[in-house]
Amino acid sequence: MKSFLITLLSLFTTFAIAGYDGTNKLITANELLQQKDNYVILDVRSEDEFNQGHIDGAINIPHYAVLDELDQLKSFDKPIVVHCRSGKRAWKAEKMLMQNGVTNLIHLQGDMLNWVENKHPLTVTN
Repeated sequence: MKSFLITLLSLFTTFAIAGYDGTNKLITANELLQQKDNYVILDVRSEDEFNQGHIDGAINIPHYAVLDELDQLKSFDKPIVVHCRSGKRAWKAEKMLMQNGVTNLIHLQGDMLNWVENKHPLTVTN
């Protein structure tokens, strides 16, 4: 039974981060909620997705536009927690940022799919 539970937990963890192919450090939603003031939260989803519900205090820069905001992103003195819906766009954004000298990146484990599934708070923009 114990072996079955370990296998099940491993599968769940793998599924939760399946969309993210990156190498940056991960932070869990619970860790982020407890220490939110220590991070810049970067949501790289579209503006429409962001407006439908986002993490309170997050800034929205769609993944394809992160290089347009490179100076702003380089100016932050806190680590930047990057996320999207499932992880794919976040990894693309992280890769572009790392190639341009932004190294203080952390990835939100499970992205918004996990955040919503665990019923963490969302802010809606009208």
